[in-house]
Amino acid sequence: GFTGKSKDDATQTQMRFLPIATSDFIFAFLVERSGFLGALGIILIYVMLILHLMSLSIFNNDYFIKVVTISIAFMIFIYMGVNIAMTIGFAPVVGVPLPMFSYGGSSFINFMILFAIMQNLITFRYKDMYDGRGTKSFI
Repeated sequence: GFTGKSKDDATQTQMRFLPIATSDFIFAFLVERSGFLGALGIILIYVMLILHLMSLSIFNNDYFIKVVTISIAFMIFIYMGVNIAMTIGFAPVVGVPLPMFSYGGSSFINFMILFAIMQNLITFRYKDMYDGRGTKSFI
């Protein structure tokens, strides 16, 4: 439906039709409980994250940072696309988690490490070029 079902009316999770509702099939669980609005909301959040990573890439002059941000955005897009396609039956079940949403520690830790590396690259990009007074240091 448009707004989903209540906990008592949820047939997919109550009757155990979903093999692993909290891990690989979290998108099906979310759509059943929150409906079309929930599915649209989670897809919109991922699209906004991907567009933000792309904007970090566009407004940066360092090519290594561009490669890292585009790679993370592409990885999130692929993981999201495969998980949603797998959940709705367009792709075989391969065990790809929904990024930063599925229950599973290794995927979440990997994405957080990638975001930490990207943030470190962006934050300390010019650390060695300038001294404490704001002037260029060539030492």
